[in-house]
Amino acid sequence: MIPDRFASVFPLIRPKVSLAVAAGSLFGAFYHVHLFGGPSHAFPAAAGAFLLCGGCSALNQVQERGRDARMERTRNRPLASGRMTPALGLLWAALFGLAGLALFFLAGGWPTLLAGLGVIAVYNGAYTPLKRVSPMALLAGGVAGAAPPLTGWLAAGGGWLDPHILGVAVIFYLWQVPHFWLLAEKHREDYGRAGFAVLHVGLSPAVRAGLMAVWVAAYFVGLSCFAGLAGPASLRFIVPPGLLLAGGAAAWLAAANRHRPALAAMHLSLPLGLAPLLFATV
Repeated sequence: MIPDRFASVFPLIRPKVSLAVAAGSLFGAFYHVHLFGGPSHAFPAAAGAFLLCGGCSALNQVQERGRDARMERTRNRPLASGRMTPALGLLWAALFGLAGLALFFLAGGWPTLLAGLGVIAVYNGAYTPLKRVSPMALLAGGVAGAAPPLTGWLAAGGGWLDPHILGVAVIFYLWQVPHFWLLAEKHREDYGRAGFAVLHVGLSPAVRAGLMAVWVAAYFVGLSCFAGLAGPASLRFIVPPGLLLAGGAAAWLAAANRHRPALAAMHLSLPLGLAPLLFATV
């Protein structure tokens, strides 16, 4: 019985998503160290980001357990399937969330802790309830998705308004919105069956595809510019043009409703575009 209960924790905290969030926090910490030196506190911050993301995911599944049960993609989650009670889900959410916030505080003090509290407020307090009301909820979800590099940056001693990390946060935001949007399009029948607000109710397929293509293109242009302006000179004639070419292909795929390869291009581009910033920055 005990192993079964613990096995249910893994889908509750969605470890793949939590690891991606931890990687974003690591990047923010290492980016600050690369630019300004000093201790990074990267690994406590990344561990805090992983745990906090797991707590937010668990709380989200408590909030949406009824809707998750109607979707093919999520009906086997612990709460949606009934394998875990809402009370136990809330307990796990609190344990993971509080542990993550504690690590944030130990890593970077009040600024990092406040950033973590802001993530909970936006993701669970705004994005999750808004998903039932408007498809534009993803604009709020993107704010939470842009926070991981900021948490690592703050833990390393950086400031909130430094243009270096604000640029990275903007890139993450531009990535998050079409990423959520493409996922919603890929599973729009599931989302509609669960009662979430979906774009296809108010917009024609051509308009939806065109808007997605524009946003995907904007993300790739932004990433290319940032990599060109902040990256090493030795790669400026390789990375930005390559990203622009990839962005054109991804935008075309999005416009053609080929969501799977468009998502793959989005997933690969972010680490490839930002990694050079850790080698040399001018």
